[in-house]
Amino acid sequence: MVNTILAVLAYCMMVSITGCATMTIEGDGQKTPESATGTHTAHGSFYSFVWSEPPVEKCENGRGLYRVRYHTNAVYVLTSVISLGLYVPQTVEWWCDGTPDQDDDEEIYIPGP
Repeated sequence: MVNTILAVLAYCMMVSITGCATMTIEGDGQKTPESATGTHTAHGSFYSFVWSEPPVEKCENGRGLYRVRYHTNAVYVLTSVISLGLYVPQTVEWWCDGTPDQDDDEEIYIPGP
């Protein structure tokens, strides 16, 4: 009985440790203090169900996203295992490109022929 409990605890610990995953997608640009940022929790499943669509927000400067980071934690993995994959939450963080706008009076460099 004690060996079974230890085996279950070891299994839970392995699942918890391996469940802390982060994936970052980063583009060319700059992250500045003025960069807009946001955090949302996406609710899905391993069976292609989408429980709630994440809100679509556009960056104000019209340049798009600089970085997106998906991550899970031990509680999210435990929830996924208990629900048999029917409910899988993930946290999504995003940052807008903070490259400063070019001044109108600044000359644009055009290389010669």
